Amino acid sequence: MAGYSDRLATRIALAVSGMALFFVLLVGFGAWLVTTELLRSQVSVLLRGQLSLAKERAALVAMSASDLLILQARSQGGAELATNTVEIAGIPARLAVVDGTGAVRRGPRHQVVTVQALWVADAIARNRPATRLGDDADGPVLDAVMPGEGGGWGVLLRLPLQGLVDRLGQRDDKVRVTVTDQAGLYRIAEHGAVEDRSMVVSERLTLPGLFADVGLVLELAPEPALLSDPLDRLTAFFLALAGATPLAVIVLSMVVGRRLTRRLSRLVDAAAGFGSVSTDRSVFETGGDDEIARLGKAFAGTVERLDRAYRDMEARGRALLSNTERVAQIGSATWSPEGEHQVWSDQFYAVLGLDPAEREACRSAFFSRVHPDDRDRLVAALGDETGRVVEDFRLIRPDGVERIAQLRAELARGPDGVPLRIDVTIQDISERKRLEGRLDGLVGELKRSNEELEQFAYVASHDLRQPLRTVRSYISLIEESLEDRLDGETREFMDFIRDGVKRMDSLITDLLAYSRVGRIGKDGPVDTGRAVDLALLDLQSQIDEAGAVVSVPDRLPVVSGEAGEMTRLFQNLVGNAVKYRAADRRPMVTIGCAERPGEWEFFIRDNGIGIPEEHAERIFGIFQRLHARHEYEGTGIGLAICRKIVERQGGRIWAAHVEGQGAEFRFTWSKLRRQDTDAD
Repeated sequence: MAGYSDRLATRIALAVSGMALFFVLLVGFGAWLVTTELLRSQVSVLLRGQLSLAKERAALVAMSASDLLILQARSQGGAELATNTVEIAGIPARLAVVDGTGAVRRGPRHQVVTVQALWVADAIARNRPATRLGDDADGPVLDAVMPGEGGGWGVLLRLPLQGLVDRLGQRDDKVRVTVTDQAGLYRIAEHGAVEDRSMVVSERLTLPGLFADVGLVLELAPEPALLSDPLDRLTAFFLALAGATPLAVIVLSMVVGRRLTRRLSRLVDAAAGFGSVSTDRSVFETGGDDEIARLGKAFAGTVERLDRAYRDMEARGRALLSNTERVAQIGSATWSPEGEHQVWSDQFYAVLGLDPAEREACRSAFFSRVHPDDRDRLVAALGDETGRVVEDFRLIRPDGVERIAQLRAELARGPDGVPLRIDVTIQDISERKRLEGRLDGLVGELKRSNEELEQFAYVASHDLRQPLRTVRSYISLIEESLEDRLDGETREFMDFIRDGVKRMDSLITDLLAYSRVGRIGKDGPVDTGRAVDLALLDLQSQIDEAGAVVSVPDRLPVVSGEAGEMTRLFQNLVGNAVKYRAADRRPMVTIGCAERPGEWEFFIRDNGIGIPEEHAERIFGIFQRLHARHEYEGTGIGLAICRKIVERQGGRIWAAHVEGQGAEFRFTWSKLRRQDTDAD
């Protein structure tokens, strides 16, 4: 068991080292976050100080440039400058004399200065200084013009923004300076663009003197190394600490853990041998008064409580099984594969009508209750090599009453295939057999009723309609033979007869269709999109006559049903939507489908006259109509046929009235199951 003790000590050491490593990483991460915030705070203070200093430098440069420009405007007198290159606070700048049109007067030692003459001429004409931002060959510049004394000329000063940025930053390797105008058109950075702008501080740069109207924004950003270098050093320190700490903890935990795990190993040995080697709970006692000793005592007490609970649970299980068998009227038994020995439950005795105190459970006792004509068949079934038996047989109770029982038996085998026992259940199914016989009688009656219904359908489709065809033919013959002697009233009577014949024929046809639902054709996969297309094709003349617009989704599901019935269903519902249209608007019919758990829900919505809510259920009855025949034609059977088609497939159909929007019919249809497609 020493190997187990060592493994346990090693696991403790690894667990403790893992916790130590987690703690070090957690503390390190917290320290890294705190240090980062401190550094960012210090850098922010530094940037604010640098920003104030830079603003002072910018003000100094602007004031110096203003003084120089004013001095030149007062002293030059319009003459050309000897040279136009000057230096203002260390920033190289250019001066130029311009005339009233804004043209630059250039001497032989002058560098080229190009300006937009319009704004310069305007400043000279108004005799007011002006400033603006512009572009030069070397980049963005700050231009200022001061009208000279006497008018008609002025002095132009050009200060490059890059030089101003360099002067403000003074090439500090820790801070980046950026100057931009408020519109964002010009942007001059000291060391290129700043990638991380989270630490950028900015403020509007208000210059004194002639440059007071120039809107500039001064931005300062730290160099990346200002933050990254201290953080890199801190990260390296904590990584080294995280690597060294687990090693030290592992060594210390291995030494201490082995001392702690020896007694735990003895406790594990006692638990492993309990039951198979010994059932004495005292084997868990380890001596001492520490946590391990208290754990051993707790184990001993737990074993005692579990033993009592097991005995109690076993007694409850037997009682529960007995009650369950009594309620279900199913008895159970265990038979020996060979020999007479058997174990029966109380309900097994009750089914056979035997008393457990008077009759021992055995093979001969069981077969003594089996009807003599069924014994050989039952013995042969129990000898089946498959090991599974389900047999109905007659048993004779001691009081002479004959009952019908069902025996289920299954042979249980060991891992080596040797038979161990036979698990048997027996149930009195006399009442079920009686009900099955009654059900068979009802099925026979239903079959006869169906045959009579088929005969009625044949009569309705042939014999009942034949007299109607005869009446229709003779009406036509009478009209032809007496055409010149028939007055208007007689012709109207003839039309009434013809209309009645037509209506009677429609009633017979619809009744025949109603009776044939579910009796013609075979269920299979049905493409509802195809069924809708066929229905609309049959209704095309009515749709065209009404000027109706029927909207159908691009895809509709495939369901299980009879294709003709599905087409009839959509034909009736869409036909009603077109028929019961409102006179003041164009008929609009929408067909749709939504997926629900285990089924599809279809809907047909229109903008017609609608259905009163109190008649939403009545309209599905046979021969039920809400309008007079002269208002809307029909027999009142169409919706009854729809309900019969839907309910035959286990669905439901209902109607809803949408106030001011017409009617909406919805019906559900079960989804297509895999076995439906396989059978097809």
